[in-house]
Amino acid sequence: HGYGIICLVAGVVLIVYSKGNEKVIEPDVREFLDHYLGTSQSMIYCLVILLMTWGVYSIRLEKGKEYVIVFAGLCSLIASWTVLGCKAFMAWVRLSIEKGDNQFCCSTLSIIPFIVLLVIVVCAVVSLHFLQQAMRFHDNNKVIPVYYATFTLGCIIGASIVYREFEGASMNTIVLFFLGCLFAVFGVRTISKGRQQHEEEVRESFRLSPGRSLQGMEEGGRMVAMDELQLQADKDGDDEEKR
Repeated sequence: HGYGIICLVAGVVLIVYSKGNEKVIEPDVREFLDHYLGTSQSMIYCLVILLMTWGVYSIRLEKGKEYVIVFAGLCSLIASWTVLGCKAFMAWVRLSIEKGDNQFCCSTLSIIPFIVLLVIVVCAVVSLHFLQQAMRFHDNNKVIPVYYATFTLGCIIGASIVYREFEGASMNTIVLFFLGCLFAVFGVRTISKGRQQHEEEVRESFRLSPGRSLQGMEEGGRMVAMDELQLQADKDGDDEEKR
C-alpha cells in the first residue's frame, strides 16, 4: 500500500498547489441564490452529487467491507456539502457583523441562512457516522489518506463549480489540478486493490483452519468427558467408603 499512499499524497499536494491564492467572496443571500447556487452548472453539480451519493449508499453493505473507497467516498460526498455551506454561511456572518448588513432577519430570504446551517450540521453528523463505519471495517492508515484525498477533491471540485474559483486560471494551474486528480485516483485504486489481494491471501493461508478447529474441538470434548467420568468414579468410591 506504500505506493498508493505516496500517490495520494502527491496528488493532494498538486491539487492544493494548483489552487494558489483563493479569492474571497462575500455574497449576500440573494446573490448566493441568483449568481452561485441558482446557476445551471451548480444545479447540475448538485444533481450529480446526489445521484453519486445515492449510488454509493446503495452498495455500501455489499462492497463497503471489501473496498475502503466505499465508506470513505460516501463520507466525502456528504461532507463536501458542509464546506460549500460554510463558505456561504461565514460570508453572511461577516456581512452581518463587520458591515452591518444583517442577513439573518428583516428579509424574506432570512430563512435561507438557517436552512444552510441545518444542512451543515446534518451533513457533518452523517459524514462522521460513515467515517466511523470505514474505520470499523478497514485500517486507519488506509482510511485516513483515502478520506483526505476524496474529501479534498470533492471540496475543490465543488467550490470550483459552484463558486467558479477557476475562472481566469492559467493553463499550468489547470494541468496541475488534473494531474493531481490522476495521482489521487491511482493512489485510491492501488490501496483498495492491495487490501483485496491481502484478504485473498489470508483466506488461502487459513483454508484448512475450519477442519483443524473441528479436530481440536473433538479432542477437547473427549478429554472433558474422560475427566467427568473420573470425577464420577471418585465420587462413587467416596460414597462406598462412607457406607
